[in-house]
Amino acid sequence: MDAKKKTIIQQVDDLAADLFGLSGKLYDHPETAYEERNACRWLSEWLRDQGFDVATGVGGVETAFLAKPPGFSGKRPCAAFMAEYDALPGIGHGCGHNLIATSSLGAAAALARSEPSLDGDFLLIGTPAEEGGGGKARLAEAGVFDGVGMALLCHPGRYNRVGDPSLGRIKVKIEFFGKTAHAAAAPHFGRNALDALVLAYVNISAMRQQLPADVRVHGIITRGGEAPNIIPDFAEGLYYVRSASKTYLYDTLIHRFEDCLKGAASAAGCEYKMTILPPSLEPMLRNSILERAWGDNAEALGVALDYGEEPPGSSDLRD
Repeated sequence: MDAKKKTIIQQVDDLAADLFGLSGKLYDHPETAYEERNACRWLSEWLRDQGFDVATGVGGVETAFLAKPPGFSGKRPCAAFMAEYDALPGIGHGCGHNLIATSSLGAAAALARSEPSLDGDFLLIGTPAEEGGGGKARLAEAGVFDGVGMALLCHPGRYNRVGDPSLGRIKVKIEFFGKTAHAAAAPHFGRNALDALVLAYVNISAMRQQLPADVRVHGIITRGGEAPNIIPDFAEGLYYVRSASKTYLYDTLIHRFEDCLKGAASAAGCEYKMTILPPSLEPMLRNSILERAWGDNAEALGVALDYGEEPPGSSDLRD
């Protein structure tokens, strides 16, 4: 390992106590998507103490930030370390975003302190709301990632893997509209929206058996009526529709999904509405050269890599 990398490693070691302290602070005070005000403030303040120029509220997102190291020149290529720090509702940091945030802060600060000669530049972007909020997608649309040639993030997990796949995802709200009636005295006057939703659920479940291996479709019933003796005139569900192929996701899968709703609505004598909720997430575009470079450096540090791939999920990281 060359002297520059050894210097960076020493800087990480020197920062370790601070980083563990920040990680613990985030863990003990979890904040959910777009509510990470304390996390944004704590991380920004620490980076300013390290000499970074930090702007908060970037991209029109209150809890996002952009941190540039001392001497930032804007030269290309530019790498972005990304910090996630939102928690799961009711669970806290079950996905370890407190570790993601501090690992990225440590990488950026150690690189800045070691003052290596670089053929480009780097910065750090605080990216809130990964857990269902699509924070990176919003920041990308707002131009926060403009000029960035590569984006780097590591996620805690059971295995040391480089570059797992990640599925594109559409978030869909489904609604059915019927006619209310008394379920015992006059059921024949009603049109049961919950029946329509249950039929749609069954239709979608039957469709899944014939879907490709890299496709996932799953959902829940969020509203199913008010009382057992009243035929529901409204029912609602929420689904995630995922695929590794953007073309298949938008040109085929979402239309087959809607056909399941149409059939259910027709059978129950109801109307339906399908709403795609923002943000939709893109399938991952992987870069084998960067993956290989990351893997080579990990192995040089004594990290044994695990090969093979985990079952894919979805993340706004791809965007």
